[in-house]
Amino acid sequence: MEALLPREADQPQPQAQSSVPHNIVHGTHAQLIFFLAVNVFTSHLGLPLLLLVIARRKIQRHGTFVNIIVAFMVMGFASSLLLYAGNITGPEPPKLLCLFQASLLYGYPALTSMSAFMLVLQMFFVIRASYQGQEMLDRDHTLRLWTMLMLPWFTFFISVLATAVIGSQNTDKISRNRRFFYCSVEALPLTNLIMTFAAFILICTFIIEVWTMYILYKRWSALRRQGSKLRWSMELNLPVRVLAFGLMIIFALSLSLLSIKTPETPVPDLAITCTALFIVIVFGTQTDVLRALCFWRKLPPRATLPIAYAKSLSTDAASDSSSQSSIDSRTWSWAPKFNNPV
Repeated sequence: MEALLPREADQPQPQAQSSVPHNIVHGTHAQLIFFLAVNVFTSHLGLPLLLLVIARRKIQRHGTFVNIIVAFMVMGFASSLLLYAGNITGPEPPKLLCLFQASLLYGYPALTSMSAFMLVLQMFFVIRASYQGQEMLDRDHTLRLWTMLMLPWFTFFISVLATAVIGSQNTDKISRNRRFFYCSVEALPLTNLIMTFAAFILICTFIIEVWTMYILYKRWSALRRQGSKLRWSMELNLPVRVLAFGLMIIFALSLSLLSIKTPETPVPDLAITCTALFIVIVFGTQTDVLRALCFWRKLPPRATLPIAYAKSLSTDAASDSSSQSSIDSRTWSWAPKFNNPV
């Protein structure tokens, strides 16, 4: 996050009689409290509660969605390490603790950008298959499924390991002072490589999102021309939320570019921190999640037509009626259940 990544593009200033790297980000105490409060709330309460509801209530979500939740929980815990140790202000934290936090946070751009890309890509696969009149089942794509689930964590651990090795060899470059909110390692080649990789993945994510929106628009236009009375029942709630999340994370990580011209601004760090809060709000307010949270209220199930079966709208009324009975029993999740991802 550079915003949760240090910007070595800033020109280092001479260090006057001190081995502590100079301060880059100029934040206030109120901004520090906000940064920690959002991270603690989302990683300790909001995201775990959302994950628990999905698991215990058997709400169908794809493994790539679960990956996103776990990724932001890990980053929230990592961002709170100095709070646990009581080192958010005052003297520099111990080098080992500082390096541990910096290593985890340097894995953030790779993990979150890859996880977001996989989530958007999974949605694209399902929407494209439905547009072609096919049903996509993960059991027919086992290798692809596990690649999508494991690749974000592989890139995360590579980034963490590289940061740990470089930091351990240059302990004088480790500090909390540079980035104000969290510890960092002053290593220009490493941060340039991490940011370049994340930027490439974000560009790919944006391309997939545009492609997906084009397919959705073509389907919507076709159904509108048919004048089917069921055209508005197409369940687009989750795809729209996923697309919004994808755009949000692209915007948040792209704010890192602010660090090039104005490296002292805390805006990128604060914006990226709010991404986890965005997830809690956007995905935690879906109808099935709210119904599970408000278990004491007996809310009637909402009948919607899965997008995977939207092509049935072009058939006659009798066909629609017969197919609807089988459709209503299936929750549109474009995915297998959380507890059975394959």
